[in-house]
Amino acid sequence: MTTAPVAFRAARIRLGLRADAFTLGGLLVLVGALVAFTWGTWGNLNLDTGYDLVAGARVADGDIPYRDFTYYYGPLAPGLLGLVTLLGGAGLAPAVAVGLVVALVIVATTYLLGRAVAGPAGGFLAAALTSAVAFAPGNFSYVLPHAEAAPLGTLFVLAMILAVWRYSAVGRAGWLAAAGLVLGLATLTKPEPAAAAIAAVSLWLVLRARSGAAARREATLVAGPALLLAALVYGGFLTVVSPGRLFFDNLYPRDFLNSGGNTLLRARMPLTLESAVDLGVKAALYAAGVAVLIAAARVLERRRPSGTVVAGALALGVLAALAALVVNAEALRHGLQLAYGWIPAGVAAAVVVLVVRAWTNPSAWTAPRQIELLGATALAVLALSSYGGFFPHSGYEQMAIYYIPLAATFMARLHLRELRPARSASALGAAWLVFLAVAGIGLTLKDSHAESATVRGPGGELAALPADAALYQPALDGILRRTSPGEPILAAPLMTGLYVLSGHESPLSQISLLPGSLGPDDEQAAIRELDRSGVRVIVTDDRAWPGFGHTSFGESFDRGLAAWIEENFIPATTIRSPGEDRSLVLWTRRST
Repeated sequence: MTTAPVAFRAARIRLGLRADAFTLGGLLVLVGALVAFTWGTWGNLNLDTGYDLVAGARVADGDIPYRDFTYYYGPLAPGLLGLVTLLGGAGLAPAVAVGLVVALVIVATTYLLGRAVAGPAGGFLAAALTSAVAFAPGNFSYVLPHAEAAPLGTLFVLAMILAVWRYSAVGRAGWLAAAGLVLGLATLTKPEPAAAAIAAVSLWLVLRARSGAAARREATLVAGPALLLAALVYGGFLTVVSPGRLFFDNLYPRDFLNSGGNTLLRARMPLTLESAVDLGVKAALYAAGVAVLIAAARVLERRRPSGTVVAGALALGVLAALAALVVNAEALRHGLQLAYGWIPAGVAAAVVVLVVRAWTNPSAWTAPRQIELLGATALAVLALSSYGGFFPHSGYEQMAIYYIPLAATFMARLHLRELRPARSASALGAAWLVFLAVAGIGLTLKDSHAESATVRGPGGELAALPADAALYQPALDGILRRTSPGEPILAAPLMTGLYVLSGHESPLSQISLLPGSLGPDDEQAAIRELDRSGVRVIVTDDRAWPGFGHTSFGESFDRGLAAWIEENFIPATTIRSPGEDRSLVLWTRRST
C-alpha cells in the first residue's frame, strides 16, 4: 500500500535534483562570464572607491575605528578588510578578493531564497537579476562597493531569513540561534539592513505567537546572540571612545548630516506628497501591466499547447531584451525605472496581505509562507528607505542595487507563483523576468565596456572612463614623482582611490573631506596635523557637490583649509578633463 507514494516521492526528488543541477549549472556559467567580462571595472575613482580600503589599512596598522579615524558605519567592514590586508598585503587585490567572495555568496543565497519561494526556476531568475548588479562597474557593485558594509548587510539579511526558514521547517533550535548570530552581525554593518532584519524577525515572532508557537523561547533564541554580539562589540569601543564620539561623530554624525548628508537622505526618501504620488503612479502602471499579462495568458491558454507557450514566451523575453539593447540601450535604462520603481509600494502592500493571511489562518502558515513574509518585510523596510530612487540600473548610483536580491526574489514569487491563473501566466511572468535579467546584464556589459582606459599605480589598477583616466593617471604619476614611499599626502575632498593606488595615506582622522566632514574647529585641527606631519603634496578637485547641497571645495565648504593650502603650497600641475568643466590641481609645498 505504501509503495506508490514512496515511489512518487522518490521521483519528485529526482526531478528536483535534475532541475537544481540544470539551473545551478546555468547560473555558474552566467556568473563566470560576468566576472570575466567585467573584471577590473569595479569601483569608481570619482566616488568612494578606496574609502573602506583605507579604513582597513589603518586597522591593519593598529588604528581603532571611531577613535583614530572617523567611520560612519558599523565596524565589521574595516575589521574584515584590516584582517585581509594583514594577510594579503595592501592595495586593491585583497579587497577585490573579499568583494568577489561576498558577491558570489550573495548570488548563491539569493538562489536558495528564490528556490524556497518559487522553485528552481525562480531561484535561477532571482540570482540572474542579482548577478546583473553584483558585478556591475561603478561605485555600487558588490565587489568594490562604496561601503563594504552595504553588501555585507544584505548578505546577513538573506542568511538570517534562510536560517529562520530552516528552523520553521525542521524545528531545530540551532537554526534560530544562528539567525540571532547573523542578526547581530547585521548590526555591525549599516543601519538599514539591521533595521530590516530586526523588523522582519520581530513580525515573524508576533505571528508565530499567534499560531501557538513557543514565542518567548523563540524570541530568546534570536535576541540572545544578537544582543550579546552587539553589546560586546560596541561595548568594547565604549572603553576607548566616549559615547558622544562613538554615536554623534561616527555612527550618527550629526554635524555631517546637517551640513550636507541629509540632502542625500532626502533624495532617497523625500517624504513629500509629490514623491508619494509618483510612487503610486508607478505602482498603478505596473499593476496595469500585470493585468494585461494575465489577460494575454488566458487567451494563450485557450489557443495553444502549454509547452509551446512556455518556449515561445521565454524566447520572446530574450529577443525583446536584446532588441531593446541594440536599438537604444539608454532608453531601455530609463524605461527600467517603471520595472522596479513600483516595488516600495508593491512590497508594502504584499506585507499587509501576508500578515492578514497568517493572522486569519495560522494553520496554513507553512515554512515557505514564513520565509515569504520575512523576505517581503525586510524588503519593505529597505525599499521604503530608498523609495525616491529605487532603480538599480540608473546612470547614477542608487542604494536599490544592494536590495535587488530581496526584490528579485519577491518578483519571482509574484510572477511564478502568485499570479498564475493559468500555466501560461507563469510562462509570461518568467519571460518578463528573463527580459529584465537580459536587459540588466546587457547594461552592465555595456557600462563595463565603456571603461576602456586604465589607471595604474603601486597599489593596483582600475579600469575607468577615458575622461576620468585622463585626470587620475597624471595626478597619480605626479604624486609618485614628488613623494617618497609611505610619505603622507592629502587628496581632497573625495579621491580616496588615489591613496590606495599610490600606496600613500592621509594623516587626518577624516578619510575623506566631503561637505560637512570638517567643522571650523576640525579645519584648524586638520591644518595643524598636515603641518605637523610634513605633508608636501596635496591634490584638490574643483568639481561641485550638488548632491550634498554644496558647490566646490574651498567655496562653500572647507574654506579655511583651502586658504591654507593656497598660502603654503604652489600649484605644480593643473590637470583638466577633456570635454568636461573639471580639473585637479597638484600642489607642492612652498620652499621656506
